[in-house]
Amino acid sequence: MKTLAAILLLLLGSGPAHALTLTRDTRWNGELRFAESVTVPAGVNLEVAPGTRVRFTAGGLEVAGRLVAEKAEFTGENWAGLTLKGCDAQTRLTAVEVRGAKTGILVQGGAPLLDRVTLRDNEVGVELRGKAAAVVRDGIFRGNRKVGLFVKDDSVARITGCGFESNGKFGAYIYRARPAAFTGNRFSGNPVGLMVAYFGSDPRVDGNRFENNEIAIEVDRAAQPELRGNLPRGNRIALSLQRRADPLVTGNRFADNQVAIKLAFSSYPRITGNDFAGNPLAIKLEFQSSTWEREQGAAARAGEVAAIGAFGSGQGAKNVTEAERRPASLDGTINARGNWWGEVGNLELARGGEQGNPTFIHDGRDQPSFVEKGKNYPLDTVTFAPWSAAPQVRESLP
Repeated sequence: MKTLAAILLLLLGSGPAHALTLTRDTRWNGELRFAESVTVPAGVNLEVAPGTRVRFTAGGLEVAGRLVAEKAEFTGENWAGLTLKGCDAQTRLTAVEVRGAKTGILVQGGAPLLDRVTLRDNEVGVELRGKAAAVVRDGIFRGNRKVGLFVKDDSVARITGCGFESNGKFGAYIYRARPAAFTGNRFSGNPVGLMVAYFGSDPRVDGNRFENNEIAIEVDRAAQPELRGNLPRGNRIALSLQRRADPLVTGNRFADNQVAIKLAFSSYPRITGNDFAGNPLAIKLEFQSSTWEREQGAAARAGEVAAIGAFGSGQGAKNVTEAERRPASLDGTINARGNWWGEVGNLELARGGEQGNPTFIHDGRDQPSFVEKGKNYPLDTVTFAPWSAAPQVRESLP
């Protein structure tokens, strides 16, 4: 009689199992070791009982049917990881740990639930692709060598309440995708906490905390996210914008970062309704010039290798027209009106007025021009007036 409680390949010893395709509903329990891939085809259910430890010395687990696992471990050394192919919301991983894989969990489409999952010491923790609508909540992404979470290919996942700690390059990377939610997450100790890159990456990123990262948030290559209500604190750079990055930056509190916002190469965000406190530099412009953009921007973009993707391969910006990437206006200014610049900053503004040169902003008032390929280009300036007389953002996030 076919039953989910049927136990197939229960291995209490240490000997390896052969490669296999499950042909009926199966329950794993205890200590299991596999030397090659295990496939769960459509129509078949695999349950992994609490306390189960599954180790792969080669291959991985590929699921096109249904996987339910709770308080289990999947480990190995440079193994393939778990692949969920079009799995629906009945596939649930709860309090599971995956480590040592090339890609800990690869979600190809579908809408599985990853709840309180820990991904550590993988090459990539979780990759969401193929318009995946997964729910990833309250997970831990720690020590993954390349990236903790990679969201791509128009995925519309919901990522909430997760922690991204000490990953090798990026805590999370949103690449040509628009998650339905990206909120309540925490980033610490990453070279880049969150990367949002390429035209078409315009998610709302709200209510996240970023502490002690080299760069908290980086926006690159014509991405246009909405950054709202985040708390970047104690980072070297809180927000780095370059190569036509035009986000809306509003309702955030930038506190105690070495540089709150750095802009470079034709980035024209709207920065309004934020609080800045304890940042030696609130806004810093580098290689940022409307003149350069008019003269060199289109040619520079045309000279890029369009097929280069997030990690050097795959689709890049090849479907983006120059008209889509061109700035809406080029008047030589950055719009940073309506912000609170901290008690010290506002006192300085009161003394200097609208025509002053605040010490916490580095722009064309401080460095009239820069040189590129032997030619001088004027550095843009920041429009900071009018400013808010009082803080506008609450001190901390839940």
